Amino acid sequence: MKQPRGHDKPPGLFERLIDRAGGVVDDGFLTLPKILKPFKPKRCVDRETYAAQVDFYFDQGFVDRPETFFQIPETPPDCRIVSETPYLDGIRQEIIFQSPYTPRNPLVADRFLSFSENKTARLIRWTHGDPGRKTLICLHGYMLGDPDQAEKMFKVRTLFGMGLDIVLFVAPFHWKRAPKGKMLRGMFLQPDDVSMTCECFGQTMHDLTLAILALKDMGAGEVGLIGASLGGYTAGLFVCLSDRIRFAALMVPAVKFGGDFSPKAAKLPFLVDDRLLDRLNWVWTLHSPLNYSLKIPKDRILIIASRGDKLCPFDHVYQLCRQWDWPRHLFMTGGHWLVVSARDRGREWYRFLGDMGFIKTEG
Repeated sequence: MKQPRGHDKPPGLFERLIDRAGGVVDDGFLTLPKILKPFKPKRCVDRETYAAQVDFYFDQGFVDRPETFFQIPETPPDCRIVSETPYLDGIRQEIIFQSPYTPRNPLVADRFLSFSENKTARLIRWTHGDPGRKTLICLHGYMLGDPDQAEKMFKVRTLFGMGLDIVLFVAPFHWKRAPKGKMLRGMFLQPDDVSMTCECFGQTMHDLTLAILALKDMGAGEVGLIGASLGGYTAGLFVCLSDRIRFAALMVPAVKFGGDFSPKAAKLPFLVDDRLLDRLNWVWTLHSPLNYSLKIPKDRILIIASRGDKLCPFDHVYQLCRQWDWPRHLFMTGGHWLVVSARDRGREWYRFLGDMGFIKTEG
């Protein structure tokens, strides 16, 4: 289907220049991994073992029917509040529950489950303390998840003042769920280990579902999602697997991982021929939102992206919008970090929250 007329103006010369400038800034962030890449040790795995781990997803039919890979629980977990401090006219809580996620792939299960920190799921909740509050779950980006940083990025104070309860969902292998070794801090995305990455997304969908069930069990009202970057990827995948939420907002979302975040760029201790690389790519993209259809109406989706984004390429976002039959969207000038139209982004986001019935808007 064609993009709705008049929804976005074609970028002019000035906008195209800013898009390029934003891309240059993004290139700076992409340079560090390239510099460090030669110093990263190769995985200690042989070709036969790795190929067997990858073949599992083909043999079980998950590549052909990717939605069958995910485990979506139905029963809320037993939660515990481990800290509670005053916050404005409410409280900030840290809530934990045990993640019972078991990897689908038995060939990587022992290694996946060996990281004890990751077995405890964590939520940070800024709550007014009364039942029935509309609740916004925030999904952070790659290698982020610190609550203080997330509070600023998602403008928790502003949203709390508008009457919402806010929850930060900490993704697997992030913040306190991350392994202690510095070299393992980025292990959620491993282009040289597509099976572990696939299971990371499997656990994310599993634990996010448990988080929503837990919040409902604690008296939360309607629940919406907002995700940025990797969090946008997570939100986009979740709305294709579950209709438990009112809406989802995807901010500068990742949609597909390529370039230096792809199997083609991975360092492995053996030759990767075209056939193996093709199979690696199939498993690497199994969890991409591009593989799925929406479980909620498209008018309850908001996608905001930057045309010059190099970290989360705009072409992929455009493809997703077209595939989802053009949900509500805003295409901005700039890159992932350098954005000229940040005010437009804020206005569209708050307007969307108002249209979803989460906040009161003027007029």
